Amino acid sequence: MLNFWNRIPTRLRTSLKLFAKLALTFGAFYLLFNHSIQTEDGQTIKIIGALRDNIAKLEMGQFLPWLGAAALIKVCGIGCSMLRWHLLLIGQGIRFNFTHIVGAFLIGRFLGTFLPSTLGLDGYKLYDAARFSQKSVECAAATVVEKVMGLAGIFLSFLITLPLGFHILGENAVQIALFTVPVALGIIGGLFLLLWRPALVEWGVSFIPKLGRSKIETFINRASNAAAGYKGNTRLLSTVLGLSFIVHFTTAAMYYFTALAVGAVGADFWAVCFASSIQIFATVISPFTIAGEGVREIVQALLLAKHIGASQSILSAALGFWAAEALTLFGAYFWWKRKDGYKPKRVGLTTNSSLNVAGVGS
Repeated sequence: MLNFWNRIPTRLRTSLKLFAKLALTFGAFYLLFNHSIQTEDGQTIKIIGALRDNIAKLEMGQFLPWLGAAALIKVCGIGCSMLRWHLLLIGQGIRFNFTHIVGAFLIGRFLGTFLPSTLGLDGYKLYDAARFSQKSVECAAATVVEKVMGLAGIFLSFLITLPLGFHILGENAVQIALFTVPVALGIIGGLFLLLWRPALVEWGVSFIPKLGRSKIETFINRASNAAAGYKGNTRLLSTVLGLSFIVHFTTAAMYYFTALAVGAVGADFWAVCFASSIQIFATVISPFTIAGEGVREIVQALLLAKHIGASQSILSAALGFWAAEALTLFGAYFWWKRKDGYKPKRVGLTTNSSLNVAGVGS
């Protein structure tokens, strides 16, 4: 197949690439805008129609400032996510100029907008780093550790927002908290053991019946091998964990501002952040929806409908997606700008993976 593609004239290949980009861009946006949601009275409406109807009822003096605040706090989270990836590559002996990291990250986010879960972002970042560093194993290791730390960041956000927001769970809130807190702490502890003491995790997995053990063992082997490159670099991994928390907490906080933007004046900051931490986990593990669309609205409605209204919870979730995409859309610019001969301005490679966090600028 690759040989067939290479035999196609260069001009025709360029035209086919252009057509594919246009089809993907316009087709995906069409699907997103036409995604349907269910309102509190049981009617089904399209996201673009719901947004248009509700925006018509709101004063721009209320809507725009809160939407701007939501986009701004999400930008902070995306910046932390970029820095996290930058640090993890440095830990594997790979250093690009930070502007290249920004461009690659935004392209990945842009492509990921139209793909299930985090497939687009993770896949493109890995492809980009491996392509220009020629260190595919090290880049894959950085990706695995990033995913482990990302999960830890989600559960940390859940635990920190839970004390002030768990009342949204209703009359069974205490019982649910008593069950979920140990589970969350156990998952975080297990993830850290996986990075620093994989042998203990492997011993624990040995007690799992063989029928359900193979996939877990595969993941553990990948993670432990990846973590070997960061052995002794506690400072870097601690910084990455802190950044992972900020990434997910700022996303959760973003939905508070979108709730205010759509008129949920009675929204409680901690209640919305707590619900959103659960919603973020649901969208991350969802493999079938485009960028979590549908799952995001359903979870927010289930958790927040009684507190801020069903329409407001659904619309704030949908609007949160677009507030998050305010910066992501610049990925299209980098995607179109980077020609076939593009190369990063700086590519630094070293065999020393135990690098300090200091000096991570461009």
